[in-house]
Amino acid sequence: MNLEENNRMIDFRNNSPGFTLIELVLVIVIMGIMAAIAVQKLAPIADSFKIEETKAEMDRLALAIVGNPDLQNNGVRTDFGYVGDIGSLPPDLDALVSNPGYATWNGPYIQNSFEQLADDFKNDAWQTDYTYSGGITITSTGSGSNIERRLSGSGDFLLYNQIAGNVYDLDGTPPDDTYNDSILLRLTIPDGTGGTITKSTMTDIGGYFSFDSIPIGNHDLDIIYIPDDDTIRRFVSVSPGSDLYGEYYLAADIWSGGSGGSGGITKITGSDSLYADCRGFYFWIENNSGSAVSIDSITITWSSPTAYYRYVIWDGTTVVNRNNPKVASGETVAFSSTRTINDGESLRVDIDNFRANPVGGLNVDIDNVDFTVQFSDGTVISVSTGACP
Repeated sequence: MNLEENNRMIDFRNNSPGFTLIELVLVIVIMGIMAAIAVQKLAPIADSFKIEETKAEMDRLALAIVGNPDLQNNGVRTDFGYVGDIGSLPPDLDALVSNPGYATWNGPYIQNSFEQLADDFKNDAWQTDYTYSGGITITSTGSGSNIERRLSGSGDFLLYNQIAGNVYDLDGTPPDDTYNDSILLRLTIPDGTGGTITKSTMTDIGGYFSFDSIPIGNHDLDIIYIPDDDTIRRFVSVSPGSDLYGEYYLAADIWSGGSGGSGGITKITGSDSLYADCRGFYFWIENNSGSAVSIDSITITWSSPTAYYRYVIWDGTTVVNRNNPKVASGETVAFSSTRTINDGESLRVDIDNFRANPVGGLNVDIDNVDFTVQFSDGTVISVSTGACP
């Protein structure tokens, strides 16, 4: 390359167009605007992820406190969380991972997402502490508005449930007024402060018993026949809002008895029993006539209240199911099929679903009502329901 060509190359480079200061400023401004728009578009997405992340962690906290209903063994729920072990709600979230000094504590009930962050489970996705102080609501405030997770519809659903049932001997006979003080029931539950308490009760003459103020969880129930010091242990699984009913049978035929009757059937003394909801009743009958007795209808009479029933259940089988209209006092109603009670056999008869009018209406409590029951064989027996349990 000679000197003239070299000078032309230098002139070309010096004369190449570049960016002016104004152009550079405009580019920077445009890039800033685009970045701001991108941030505005992405911010809601980021917040949405944080909301969902927070809700998922709050769900885990709720399961830690009240348990996971999907964890079951042979159809029985096995996980009731902190409340199931202690019998009370935790005073704070720390109690889910650190034992507050309770013997029945079986945690930790929740694991941190990251081991190096010991308190991670107490913070929402914005690293703001959850608000929780022993109630049924966990609250996140990090998003600028409250996100709430309720543990239950009511604290009573977690801590004040009902358990009821009946105890019979092997052939289904209740203890009656002679033996009702021979059955002791003991229910062991957590006491809410790290220990346990045993609640005790006796059956009534129909074998009925009940316990109230029971927290969620699996609890041991001991049924003790006092004369023989014979104990049957069962457990009851109490879910939130439970009003449980169960029937329990002793290992031998130890009770018998009868009353009433002008036909071939007698009522077992003291077997009258009102349902727990007070809208139905049952009684036990037995046949000691020396031969089988067949029954194909029933007539039930009472003076008050004004009510109509729908069901008659004979030894577990529905033999009357009449709706619209239901059955009135003094009305004879036929069974769907003839039933037979053999000599020496005892069985239970239920009358259920009393309503205020023949085609529906409100439920009617039938506590402290005297009924006269007549079967088609001529047997007439009296049944008294007593007070609501």
